[in-house]
Amino acid sequence: NASGPFNLTAPVPLTNREFGQVLGKVMKRPSLLPVPAFALRLLFGEMATILLDGQRAIPHRLQSLGFTFQYDTAEAALTNLLRSNS
Repeated sequence: NASGPFNLTAPVPLTNREFGQVLGKVMKRPSLLPVPAFALRLLFGEMATILLDGQRAIPHRLQSLGFTFQYDTAEAALTNLLRSNS
């Protein structure tokens, strides 16, 4: 049993640029340029800060309790997600 707050994040955090590169690889498409910050701010307003600055939250408590991620990398998770939706 577990109680209290948990960081429900992937075990390996990525920057926006890294995520774009992984997504491009999984989709077999080039990832030439990251989305410019001004475009994210136009689309998402203050919420863009979450995408641009990030928190680098690591799920230490989950890991210390022995939680195992089904997909331990963004590439594995995106591959599964995109395969199941095609």
